[in-house]
Amino acid sequence: MLTHGNLSIYDYLNKQAKKYEAKTFLYYEDQIISYSDMLKRANQLASWFKKQDIQKGDVVAVMLKNQPFFYDVWFGCAAIGAILLPINTASTPRELEYFLEHSESKGIFYDSDLVDSDHLNVMEKQHLYFYHENNKNLTEDISLESEENHNDEVNAHDVCSICYTSGTTSKPKGVLITHENYLYAGHSSVLYQQLTSDDRYLIFLPLFHVNSQYYTSMATLVVGGSIILLEKFSANTFWDTVQKYNPTVSSFVATIIKILLRLPKHPAEEQHNIRQIGYGLFVNKNEIDEFQERFNIKLFQWYGMTESITTNITTPLYEEMPVDPNTGILSIGKPGLGQEVKIIHQEGYECEAYEVGEIVIKSPSLMKGYYKNKEETDRSLRNGWLYTGDYGYMNEEGFIWFVDRNKDLIKRAGENISSVEIENQLYEYPDIVHCAVIGEPDEIREEKVVAYIQTENQNLTKEDIIEFSKERLAEFKIPEEILFVDDFPRTSIGKIQKHLLRNKEQNR
Repeated sequence: MLTHGNLSIYDYLNKQAKKYEAKTFLYYEDQIISYSDMLKRANQLASWFKKQDIQKGDVVAVMLKNQPFFYDVWFGCAAIGAILLPINTASTPRELEYFLEHSESKGIFYDSDLVDSDHLNVMEKQHLYFYHENNKNLTEDISLESEENHNDEVNAHDVCSICYTSGTTSKPKGVLITHENYLYAGHSSVLYQQLTSDDRYLIFLPLFHVNSQYYTSMATLVVGGSIILLEKFSANTFWDTVQKYNPTVSSFVATIIKILLRLPKHPAEEQHNIRQIGYGLFVNKNEIDEFQERFNIKLFQWYGMTESITTNITTPLYEEMPVDPNTGILSIGKPGLGQEVKIIHQEGYECEAYEVGEIVIKSPSLMKGYYKNKEETDRSLRNGWLYTGDYGYMNEEGFIWFVDRNKDLIKRAGENISSVEIENQLYEYPDIVHCAVIGEPDEIREEKVVAYIQTENQNLTKEDIIEFSKERLAEFKIPEEILFVDDFPRTSIGKIQKHLLRNKEQNR
């Protein structure tokens, strides 16, 4: 099914370059890159690829920090039908070896300060072409290539990129993302974010992550807006950056919301034009209210996966997020336009209102599948529905609440306990900066509840937290063990990696 014609993302860039020409597509530090400049850069890199014998269907990897060259490679690959492989910049040599070998990559661009001798040995072992973005000779070589447009046979159903999901219990799975997937993500994101060509999107989450590809970069491209790209988030310079570039929208994760709330007041926080910010799981309601009141910025939640392409569930901007009166947890929203969402019980039937089950999604645009992994593809995609592995429930109005990842549910004495519910209550304690709740094997009750706490109050005790929990949680949900930590292992976009905490528990 084609929802936006038989176009590649390169075709769409070409279309927008004709329409907007000198309008800024991308701001980065002191660089200003227009739509026509972006097309020119993509054309030159595509021409250079052909001289390196990179052909349609070949995979080109990037291990790059946020920078304009990432877009050059993305659109340059798209022009000739090559496939982009974005790699997490924190990947170990062993992880890099798996990505390059499994994807059969033909080459890689990388930043020199992201790799060590072991990374380089992996690349040499793979007999890859070595492309180095910081190499001035390479930059000059590309700049000498033809600026003419490319007319290669690339259609909407062709794979545009492979994005590997983080593997917690098995090898990472390579999600096949088509040109149609990307354009659908862009168009649908424009609708639910109510974007216009006047919008300036502040992007600092890593470009190798689909958040910065689907919901922000593609949305900006299709609406004809401008991207303000930062290498990374900096708390110290955030409001100065806002003053300099004047963004209107942005995408956050929970950590950023918490950090900004703890900063001292800045003059720019009351003199900006940011009207809304989307975020993913999970932020406490009190912090949402405090953020919106202090900064006068609308926060709205979204839910989507690498495999589901777009935001499948989101808070409509014209509605308030309802709160579950029993848990105090905010809804993650309603199914987006064109999205079907069901809650399926483990026995296979569709759940009644408020009954917890697995969130399954049907969308006009889901992933093409997992690369070289038919078994996992068939397990996740069934009869046109994507089985997410996430658990939640829905009310009569169609609002959905996220309960937990299947692997994060705590099973204690026959009860399924949501770690998110416990964390939501713990965040009410003023001295808790961050927390994570996991289940640890228990001989008698199957699993026991363990809470990891990060605090700046050195006098906070385990007894304080347990007494606080007794006032708010049923007895079987109260943490049996409290562990204080200085920080948490996190993903590239700031999510706490609970599987690493569980591994730590098992090795204690």
